[in-house]
Amino acid sequence: MLTQTGSSKPLSKISETDSLADVLQKAESHCKNCETSSPMVCVERCDIWRVKHEILEIRRAVGESKHMSQLLNVLKNKRRWKTLETLCERSRSRKELQQDLRKNGFRHSRSTILEAYLKPMIKVGLVREDGGRFRVTFYGRKIHDMLTGHNSLSLLPVHSSCYEEVILKELDKPKTFNELAMHVPQKSLSRILMRLRARGLLVKSSRTDYVFYHRAKDKSKMRLSPTEMRVFEAIPVAGVHVRQLSKVVGISLRRTFKYLHQLREKKLVFALKMPRTYELTVQGREIVNILDEMQKSLSSLKVPVPIVHSPP
Repeated sequence: MLTQTGSSKPLSKISETDSLADVLQKAESHCKNCETSSPMVCVERCDIWRVKHEILEIRRAVGESKHMSQLLNVLKNKRRWKTLETLCERSRSRKELQQDLRKNGFRHSRSTILEAYLKPMIKVGLVREDGGRFRVTFYGRKIHDMLTGHNSLSLLPVHSSCYEEVILKELDKPKTFNELAMHVPQKSLSRILMRLRARGLLVKSSRTDYVFYHRAKDKSKMRLSPTEMRVFEAIPVAGVHVRQLSKVVGISLRRTFKYLHQLREKKLVFALKMPRTYELTVQGREIVNILDEMQKSLSSLKVPVPIVHSPP
């Protein structure tokens, strides 16, 4: 609940589930009906004006193409996240922050705290400085509440171009190397996949490239032996691996290869190599859900929010 300083009447009730756009709409609705003696009263004493002003600033910031990647790089850093958690309790000076961070095992100079932790958070709109004290913004609190209890983001590399996040987002279904290379620089993809596998966020198919057999389309059936006919009829439209076909027909693997070879010579069957695919683990899917929730919140401001630029 937000109240104007000096007034006991609630001005607006804001639910934890309200999007940034909902909060902005409620704030603007109140401001239209507000009677104030001076605009300075709004600036100096009104929490509603402060929240609205912060969200309008965020609205401009999220329009920048690099906002989402900069925001993620802030949140993936354990020290910055701890700084945000500390400021969510109450505003603090640099000296107070230094003391609180020291209690949690983070020993840094005040200049390092300012340059490495506070300034990046100020840049993406999570924190503001007022009179030498630092406080979390409404946007910062929304992001903090959204991510509290989820530590999966810490599994992602910091100081990155967020290509790992792009790959995770693209794996809504299993995809091949070539399919994923359409979304990030191909020369970096092998290292990206290796990092994601090492962190347990995706897995690749257990087999190397393997062959599927398919029926040829628009081919009239030639005279076939009974076994050739059984093999041919057992091949589904979607194709089949030779081991599976051998079990269905009930003949040995060697004989299955023999009859497939005969059918291929008659141009009734063709083979396709199926490449290795990659898919998300449970933890990988959790990160994708977090990214979706963050993008949904920012997109509610009616600004497109890409994670990174498209690859060159």
